[in-house]
Amino acid sequence: MKKFIRSLLSGSLLVFILLALELLVIVFLQFGLENFIDNLDIIPDEKVKIVVSLILIFVRIFSYILAIIILFRVINRMEDPEFKIPWIVGLFVAPFFASMMYIIFGNHGLRKRDRIIIDATKAAYNSHFIFSEARKVEYRLETGQAIGTFNYIHNTTLLGVHRYNRIKYYKNGETCFPELIEDLKKAEHFIFMEFFIITEGELWDQIRDILIDRARAGVDVRLIYDDMGCSGTIPVSTPRKLRKEGIKCYKFHPFRPILSGAFNNRDHRKIVIIDHKYGYTGGMNLADEYANIEKRFGYWKDTMVRIEGSAINNLIVTFLQNYNLAAGMVSDYNKYLNHEYPKFEDEGSLCPFGDGPGGIDDALIGEQNYINIMNYARKTIFISTPYLVPTYSLLDALRNAALRGVKVHLILPGIPDKKMVYAVAKSHFRYLLDAGVNIYYYTPGFNHMKSIIADDELAFVGTVNFDFRSLVHHFECGVDLYKVPCCKEIREDFDEMLEQCEKVPKDFKMRLGTRLFCALFKIFFPLL
Repeated sequence: MKKFIRSLLSGSLLVFILLALELLVIVFLQFGLENFIDNLDIIPDEKVKIVVSLILIFVRIFSYILAIIILFRVINRMEDPEFKIPWIVGLFVAPFFASMMYIIFGNHGLRKRDRIIIDATKAAYNSHFIFSEARKVEYRLETGQAIGTFNYIHNTTLLGVHRYNRIKYYKNGETCFPELIEDLKKAEHFIFMEFFIITEGELWDQIRDILIDRARAGVDVRLIYDDMGCSGTIPVSTPRKLRKEGIKCYKFHPFRPILSGAFNNRDHRKIVIIDHKYGYTGGMNLADEYANIEKRFGYWKDTMVRIEGSAINNLIVTFLQNYNLAAGMVSDYNKYLNHEYPKFEDEGSLCPFGDGPGGIDDALIGEQNYINIMNYARKTIFISTPYLVPTYSLLDALRNAALRGVKVHLILPGIPDKKMVYAVAKSHFRYLLDAGVNIYYYTPGFNHMKSIIADDELAFVGTVNFDFRSLVHHFECGVDLYKVPCCKEIREDFDEMLEQCEKVPKDFKMRLGTRLFCALFKIFFPLL
C-alpha cells in the first residue's frame, strides 16, 4: 500500500494516464474514422457530406500507402523474423494504427542524441584497450578454446580481456551486501554506482548514509538509477536531495508522457566501483528482498562478483557510458583509466562488458555471448534465469546443445514474480524437453540469478535475462570468466541449487487454453 501511494504521489499515474490518452487518439484515428466513414448518412448537407467523404477517403488512401511503405521497410530490415512478424500482422489488421506504432516504437535503438554521446564515448576510451603484438600472443594462449567468446566481446565493445585479477563470488545477498557496505565506508577517491531498482528500506538507508558521509569527506560520488525501475520505490525528489549532499545523482531516461521507443530502453545494469580497488557487478539491486531482509517471493536467490585488478577499467567504461547519457556529457576517461593496478596470482581470464539496444553496439551482445558459451560446451551447461522468453536464436542454441549430447540444466523460479511471463516461459518447455534439456523449479522461492557456466570453466555472471527486454531493449552488463578459481564456486552453487529444485517431468503438458494464450502473446512479446 505504501508503494502504491508513493506511485500515485510521484506523478507516475499522471504519466501513464497521458500515455493512455495518446494511445486512445491513435486508436480512434484507426477505428473511429473507419466507423465514421460507414455512417456518413448522418450528415444532412450533401456538399459537406461530399467534402468529408473526400477527406476521409484521402485519409484512408494515405494510411494504406503509409502501411505499404512501412511494410517494405520492415521486410528489408536486417532483423530476425520474430521482430518482423508482429509488425506485418499489425499492418494487415490495422494499417494506420500499426503504422503509427511503428513510427513511434519501430526503432528499438538509441535516440540520435544518445548515439552522438555513445560514439564520443567510444572514441574517448578506445585507445586504452588496444592490444600490442606481444599482448595479442599472450592473449591467444591465455584464452585457449574460449578465444572466440572473448574475441566477440572485445570486437563489439572495444573493451579489454584481463588476467591477474582477483574475483570473489557471492552466492546470495546476505554474503554480498555486508562486504559491499564495508568497502563503501573505506572509499577515499570515488564511488560509482548504477542500479535498475533502488527501494527505500534498511539496506538503502545504510548505503545512502554512507554515500552522504563519503561525499562530505570529498569523495567523488556518482549515482544513476533507472527512472521507471524506481517508480514508486523511492521519492522522485531523491536526485535533488542527494545533489544537495554533494552526490552527483541522475535518473536514467526520465519517464515522460511522450510515446517513444527510447523509453523502452531501460538501464538494467548493476555496477559499483570503489577507488580502483573494487568493482562489483551481477544481478542484485539495492532493495531489502535482495538481502533477504524482506520476503516477497520466498527466498530471493541472486549472485554478484567483486573484482580486484585491471578489469575494473571495463566496469568504469561501462558505468561512465550510461552516466554520460544521464548527465548529457562525455567524461574524462584518462582521469580514471590511466591507473596502475596490482597484479594478483594467475587467476584465469575475464572480461566485464556492457550491452545495450541497437545503436550502442550494432549487435545483440548479451544474446550472442550466451550462444557462444553454450557452443563452447562439450560436457555440461548450467543456466539460471528468472525469465524464459528468449529470442529464437537463443532458444535454438539451448536445444542444439542438448542435441549435441551436452547435459543442459536450466533452473527457473519456483515462485514467480510475474505470472503471465511465467506462463509464457512454460510454453517453451515441451520444445526443450524433447531435445533432452533438464528443467528445474527452484522451490525455495525466486531465483533472480542470471548466470551460466559451461564445462565448469567458462562462465558469465551478470544482469542479462533470457527475455526480449534484456536481450534487445535494455542496457545490461556482466562479466565473462574463464578458468578463474571462482568458476568452481559457481558450479558448486548450481549443485546446491539443484538439491533444492523440483525437476519438470518429461511428459510435461500445458492446457490447450493456456497454449493458445501463450501462442498469441508470443507474437507481440518481442515488441514489449
